[in-house]
Amino acid sequence: MQDKTRLDILSSEVSGLWSTYMYDSLAICVLEHFIKTLNDTEIHFILKYAEDMSREHINLISGIFEKDGLTVPEGFTREDVDLDAPKLFTDPFYLFYLLNMGMIGMNNYTLILNHSSRIDIRNFFSSCIRESVELYNMTVDTLQKQGLFIKSPRIEFTKNIDFIDTQDFFAGGWFAQKRNLLAQEITTIFANLRFNKVGGDLIAAFGQVAGSAKLKDYFFKGRELATKKTKKLVEFFTDENIPVPSTFDSFVTDSTVSPFSDKLMLFHIVTLIGSSIIQDGAGLATAMRHDLQLHFSASAMDSAKYSEDGLDILIENRWLEQPPQHINHKRLT
Repeated sequence: MQDKTRLDILSSEVSGLWSTYMYDSLAICVLEHFIKTLNDTEIHFILKYAEDMSREHINLISGIFEKDGLTVPEGFTREDVDLDAPKLFTDPFYLFYLLNMGMIGMNNYTLILNHSSRIDIRNFFSSCIRESVELYNMTVDTLQKQGLFIKSPRIEFTKNIDFIDTQDFFAGGWFAQKRNLLAQEITTIFANLRFNKVGGDLIAAFGQVAGSAKLKDYFFKGRELATKKTKKLVEFFTDENIPVPSTFDSFVTDSTVSPFSDKLMLFHIVTLIGSSIIQDGAGLATAMRHDLQLHFSASAMDSAKYSEDGLDILIENRWLEQPPQHINHKRLT
């Protein structure tokens, strides 16, 4: 007997589940190699937690798709990872990678939950949010324990309540003197700096081991873009004598053997750039100074163009799996 209380799956739910499946299948490949090449046993349990979490997501999404008569994506498989390849990243990078996984997960799962209706799908993404929070907290605890956590700048704040009484407050050096950065602006700049450090080293490593000259060129252009963004963000701090968050040596080893397929690496960077655009959007939304608004707008445009170039290469190589699409009934006839 048909369960009339069961709701049909919505387009937003299909989209969220499909995207989650694709990223988790990618994460499993990456985390498997991280675990295989890990030296620091102290962080093994966090990597294993993240891998188990992604595998559980894959199983649950597959079950939902099959029950609703939808096609389970191909995603990424064991063919996309070489577990015998040498270590490409240092152990500290694994922690910062996990930190980004937790942050991106919290943001993405919350957005999907906001557009979900069915109870089983809402329960699934609610669980994903809790797991991402747990992953983030475990990673921060370990980074702090090892003295690696990059802290947001500590500054002295004004003590008096005041109100904005002139448009000069929004000036960024065009026609008036720049005011000091707000706490929320400092936070956004810091978040973008930390994100660019991890993303820049990931792109550099992929450029080092990519199989084709075209892909190497694409990845190193991404590294240059990350460096350009970082320099500008650091400039906002140094102009006001705000401490710049400490950076580390390169997270990349000297290996030239790729642990991952070109398809996986390129898809990974294109999705990472999507998160970078979201970071720029958050910066634009919170910035109240014209020069900051200009930077985040230009940065988002640069990232969008870079992402488009990556999509072109994915399509050219038939590496881009098509997301679920609305049926064109006229074409069917």
